[in-house]
This record gives sequence, structure tokens and C-alpha cells, in this order.
Amino acid sequence: MSADRLHVAILDDYEGLAAGVSSFEKLKARADVVVVRERLATDEDLERVLKNLHAVLLMRERTRFGEKQLALAPALKLISQTGRSIAHLDLPAATRRGVTVSVTPNDSGSSTIELTVGLILAVLRQIPQVDRRMRQEAWPAIAGRLLEGKILGVVGLGRIGAQVSRIVKAFNARVLATARTLTDERARAVGAERVSLETLLRESDVVTIHVPLRPETRGLIGEKEIALMKPGAVLINTARGPIVSEAALIRALQDGRLGGAGLDVFDEEPLPLDHPLRRLDNVVLLSHRGYAAVEILTERYELAIGNILNFIDGQPTNLLNPEVFKGG
Repeated sequence: MSADRLHVAILDDYEGLAAGVSSFEKLKARADVVVVRERLATDEDLERVLKNLHAVLLMRERTRFGEKQLALAPALKLISQTGRSIAHLDLPAATRRGVTVSVTPNDSGSSTIELTVGLILAVLRQIPQVDRRMRQEAWPAIAGRLLEGKILGVVGLGRIGAQVSRIVKAFNARVLATARTLTDERARAVGAERVSLETLLRESDVVTIHVPLRPETRGLIGEKEIALMKPGAVLINTARGPIVSEAALIRALQDGRLGGAGLDVFDEEPLPLDHPLRRLDNVVLLSHRGYAAVEILTERYELAIGNILNFIDGQPTNLLNPEVFKGG
């Protein structure tokens, strides 16, 4: 890079953690930095921030960065992305425009694992409902349900699903699992039984989703699949919203066929204020908090800012398109 100072924006810092990491002050000493905490929902908002930028730090997939957004930042040279998931980022378009893209390693998934178990317990024991009514009446008489002795169905037995299975076994629950390449041996290693998706849905008291969003998993749990589930069963989704048909899920919750749901992800994020899910009392709703633990976010910001500093030094790291920098 030249001796001119870089103009850098850190987008979507909803939690206000970026400025507190040690590498932030190092970056401020070498670049002009703006931190954007609110969501830039319109093209006008994005253009206002992006038009003179040389580098942008993206927190996960909170902002879509396709051809349209790249065109709003004609001076852009670097995208520093937290994590390795880039479903929201048009890498070929960035490469064509000469924009280098760097990433940070995936985390262990521990924050999502913990949140999944928390949602299972919150829905079964109706913790949010009791908490709300404790502010309205003397002693709410709401009886929850035990996890002990239940059957948990894990859809996707990767690093997150496998650990959820291990934890739930401590509650003396039976675990069924299904995945495209799952073997009996891998299932047994985490205390689960490999079954078909249909069997899992028919037999499970709680179904939890842990597959990535891909063309083949979009709408994986639809009207037909939800109809297979036990009356009163619970569905948990901390993966991605479009894996589950939102319309089918809402109908099953409204008519009482499902006993409840715990959702951290949605088709549209942020979830619109007038969305029907917000009006259902048998759903625990979170604002995509699976990744959003202080420890994880702080570590990701450190690493992503470190990538920007290395870029300034002419030694870019963790690149997805190294040919851009070599060509530049």
C-alpha cells in the first residue's frame, strides 16, 4: 500500500465491542477508522459510508456484499471478513474488481452449542413465559417438561451437532441423528443412533437443526416434514432460517400441533416487528445470538483487524483470492 492513510469502516458492530480490542488502537494509529453500530438498511446509508472506503470489516453475514454493494465503494481494496462463511459475499465480483478478501478461522462453535442447549431447556421448561408472568402476577403456575428421558433428534452431526448430542446425553436423553454422510460409527462416538430423517422426525420429542444452508438444505424441514413430527414436539433452529419453512412452522405452532420452538435464525434478519412469530407465546425468539458471545466476537475482531494491519504492511494474510493482491 502507499503511504496514504487507509479509510476503514467496521460495519454492523451491534454489540459495540470492536473499539475495545487491543488491535483497534493500532489500526487507529495507522488508518482513519469509523465504527458503524447500526444496520445500514438502505443503499443510501451504505453509499454514505462506503463511497470513500479503502477497507471494510464485515461481521459475519450481517451485511450483504454483492455486485451492487461493491459498486458503492469504488475505492475499496480490502474486505476483512470475520469467519470463513461468505454466503453473503460475492467473491467472484470482488475478485473482478480487484478487492482482496481476507477471513478469520472458524471458531469451535462453542457459543452456538451452548445457546442450542439453552434454547432446548428454555422451551421445554417455559422459562421465558414464567419470567414474563412473574412481573404480572404473584406466582405463575406454569409446568414445564423435562429433557430427561426424552428423544432428541439432531439434524446434522458436525462439530456443533455432535457436541450438542454429547451434552444432552448427560440429561439421560436418547439421541437420534441424521446427516448426508453420517456413519453408524460416527454417530455412536457421540452417543447417538443413526436414522433416516423421516424416522428422526417421527420419533423425536425435540428436533434441533445443525446443517449448513445450501441449495439442498433450503426448505429441508417443510410442511411434509413438520407433519411427521410428534404432536407437541419442539423444534430448535440455531443454524439458518431458510432450512425450515417459516410458513409451515408458524401454522404448526398456531394450531398447537407443535409444542414450541426455539429460534435464533430467520428468513429475514432483523425479524420485522410485525412478524407473526413475534405474536406467538410458544416460541422463544433470539436475535441471531449463536455467534454473539463477548469472547468470540472479541477474538474475531482482533483477528480481522490484524488482517487489515497486515494488508497495510504489504503482507496480507488469510486470503481467499490471493491472485488479486499478487496481480496488484
